Amino acid sequence: MKKLKTGVYSALGRIYIPEEIRGKKDLILHISDTPLAIYPAIRRLIRKMKPKVIIHTGDLADHIKLEFNEHLMNEFLNDARKIIRIMEFSSADEVYLVMGNHDKYRKVKEMVTRSSLVEMSAMMKIEGHDFHLSHYYEDVITDPRDYNLYGHNPEKKNHKVRTRWFLNGVSSINVIEGSSGKVHELRYPWGTDSYRYRRVKSGL
Repeated sequence: MKKLKTGVYSALGRIYIPEEIRGKKDLILHISDTPLAIYPAIRRLIRKMKPKVIIHTGDLADHIKLEFNEHLMNEFLNDARKIIRIMEFSSADEVYLVMGNHDKYRKVKEMVTRSSLVEMSAMMKIEGHDFHLSHYYEDVITDPRDYNLYGHNPEKKNHKVRTRWFLNGVSSINVIEGSSGKVHELRYPWGTDSYRYRRVKSGL
């Protein structure tokens, strides 16, 4: 039934929250490489889940591919501001933003009001666990911690090596229970990858 509900929600452009984590107060939400089309779904997810911590591991407006389209800077600023507001206007105690290859650190720094920015990669303790945050898998594997969060490359799937988790925010929305450390994988809305890569395919 859970798998069926997950599929139905995804097809409808929504994100299914498993019953086992509903109402929990210690949730850490990890997302990455977010295109504009899924911002409404992310907003609904955050409002319903009410995570204690939100971590975004880069490419705030991934549909723009700013690294290859500097002329779209104004569009990037407009759309990045939207997702930042969704996260910062939430009830989360902490918001961490890791810069991706399609972000601009100085521009994002001017937009945030309470988020903690990570320009490259950083190691920190969150809810009693050691985290390594980066946009790139290649960074976190050099000095792995309890939870290693990244994005960018959809081929580097979630996996566990002994006691250490490696979580890719591109392949799934990841939710970590702060108290138990248990990891839950949520499915992005249907078509998310198409929205992420449509500009590359169209040559824009």
